Amino acid sequence: SKAMYWATRNNGMLFSYDDGASWQQPKGPLSTGFIYGVAVHPKDKCTIYVTNGSFVYKSVDCNRSWVEIHRDSVGSRITSIAVNPFPPHQIYITKNNGNILESEDAGISWKIKYYLGERIIDIFADPHVENRFFISTENMGIFRSVDSGARWEALDDQLKEFSGGLEYRRFVLSAAEPDLLYYVSTYGIHISEDGGNSWVTPNLIHPPGSARIFGFAVNPNNTKEMYYTATINERSTFYKTIDGGENWITKKLPSGQIPTALRVHPEKNDWIYLGFTAPITE
Repeated sequence: SKAMYWATRNNGMLFSYDDGASWQQPKGPLSTGFIYGVAVHPKDKCTIYVTNGSFVYKSVDCNRSWVEIHRDSVGSRITSIAVNPFPPHQIYITKNNGNILESEDAGISWKIKYYLGERIIDIFADPHVENRFFISTENMGIFRSVDSGARWEALDDQLKEFSGGLEYRRFVLSAAEPDLLYYVSTYGIHISEDGGNSWVTPNLIHPPGSARIFGFAVNPNNTKEMYYTATINERSTFYKTIDGGENWITKKLPSGQIPTALRVHPEKNDWIYLGFTAPITE
């Protein structure tokens, strides 16, 4: 729970093993450039996979050394990476051309698992339900697979009724309840309690679609406690609810930069981490 990985836009990857009190940077190719995805093996915390968009690298010694296990050779970009939390722990990567690739041998070899035909942003392995995965797309919302990526179905029946409801911002799987999902679109926040079959959209205290919501997090021990950041024009605000979205508390953020990430500590739930587009210098 003390480990964190920071994927930067231009300065490579950084990691912390002390709750963020200090940060280190791996040597080699991951010390610079844009980092698109990081995945830690669910049964071996020292096995880590990282992609910088063109290559996938693997470490088996907690960031001390890295080897290349895949490179893109068709001019697309690798956008995300995930490891199946259930045996045999396949590795999945997505590309912006709609391809989903799978490795069944820890990254030695790869095959195309599925071609979605949409611009894929991220892939999520469900830690609660075996063989269930979700992918987010740029403008077509969320897709779900219940057979380890062999087939995918769009979860857009209700979301497409909202203006901007299929334009992806963030997606979170509840750490406490298996079928509880949170999806953030341009329109607002959507919540599903049945694995994505249906959605409810709580009322926010700013007009739908008026704010850019990039940071979103849920207390892993209290599903009614949600946090998000909203940017309207160039002004950003921090929002918190303790009743599932019925009422909201607002706070000023500690920086004028654009907030892009939120994290609630998995054990110390009163600790909240806030990430910005660039390091805070004030």
